[in-house]
Amino acid sequence: MSVRWRLTLTATLVFGVAFVAAAWGLVHVTRTNLVDSIESAQQSQINDLVRAYQANEQQAPTASRTLFCCTPDGRPYFEDRRLGPRDSNYIENRQVIQIAGHNVTVVARRSLDEVDATVDKLKTIMYIAVPILIALVALAAWYFTGRALRPVEAIRSEAESITGSTIHRRVPEPGTQDEVGRLARTMNAMLGRLELSSQRQRQFVSDASHELRSPLASIRTNLEVALRNADRTDWPAVAGRVLAEDERMEGTVSELLELARLDEVEGGVPVESLPEVDLDELVLDETVRDHRVLVNTTRVSAGRVHGRREQLARVVRNLLDNAERHARSMVAIGLHNDADTGIVELTVDDDGPGIDAADRERVFDRFTRLDDGRARDAGGLGLGLSMVKTIVEQHGGDVAIGDAPLGGARITVTLPAV
Repeated sequence: MSVRWRLTLTATLVFGVAFVAAAWGLVHVTRTNLVDSIESAQQSQINDLVRAYQANEQQAPTASRTLFCCTPDGRPYFEDRRLGPRDSNYIENRQVIQIAGHNVTVVARRSLDEVDATVDKLKTIMYIAVPILIALVALAAWYFTGRALRPVEAIRSEAESITGSTIHRRVPEPGTQDEVGRLARTMNAMLGRLELSSQRQRQFVSDASHELRSPLASIRTNLEVALRNADRTDWPAVAGRVLAEDERMEGTVSELLELARLDEVEGGVPVESLPEVDLDELVLDETVRDHRVLVNTTRVSAGRVHGRREQLARVVRNLLDNAERHARSMVAIGLHNDADTGIVELTVDDDGPGIDAADRERVFDRFTRLDDGRARDAGGLGLGLSMVKTIVEQHGGDVAIGDAPLGGARITVTLPAV
């Protein structure tokens, strides 16, 4: 059965059992109260008669006998003169007193036919009212359950129609703060993550096919040309060109896989839970490598951040490689811990041509190279700065490009300090 049917039947069953029990209790309490009221009235009648005889013993019976007071005014009469055959359906109060040395039993008795008639009328009303009320509760439960589950059905219907090609669609949100509203918002957030993951997957496939096509085509061309002129081909030279293309292809695959791995861990472990890293040590370790130009590290001071050491080292390495590729003669790197703002600032300057303001956001896109005329082996793949931006943002930081005092570009990375 559907949820609507189960909720309706459950609500009806619970209400029916509770209402039947309440109706039975009402009938029982009503009869008990009526009987108690009669007993109290009869006892009061007996007490009044006893006080009257005790106050005027001359009117009291002259022998032991039983007096009955069944009339509303409490007048006594003898049992054999006023009572007919005893009926089993009655209620009786009895009290024995001594008057003028004689034991007198005072009895009040009343039939329960009126009580039973009243209770029977109440039962008749309950026999009619209880089924009607249960039916009304069932209809109300069916209506309100359907109304409450209508947004759920709309969410289910929309979710069922979403496919890989329509993952940009979202389920309707009822705009409430209840469980259904939270379910819709959670599903839309999940769809957003799936859409982003799908976009990244398509981007990875596109990037890989774009960058791997060229070295594969170059390898094929070199081999085909060499085979056509096998007798005159310098095979060591061909092998060198093929190996160079293979090395370039291997580097492309490594960087693409690294970017894909970074995309997968985005939004995972909180930055504060990562180990502490001395960023100045990473900077100095990277600057001791051989470089084409002079690397100035005089402005490097202590700076400690939370993060993954190997990823932060890649940030420094990519920034230095990018600056060295565009610098004419010098690269300057600085590191400063600002205690007032609680951030560590890393700057990398070069004395190259710089980057136009219109291109300073675009350079962080994958496979973006501003100098389209450069050879790929000299200009790189255009993945370094994209990787820098991804890693820095995962560590709660930011990266920006400005003008360097040396005349070229300055790339500034800011990270939360420890």
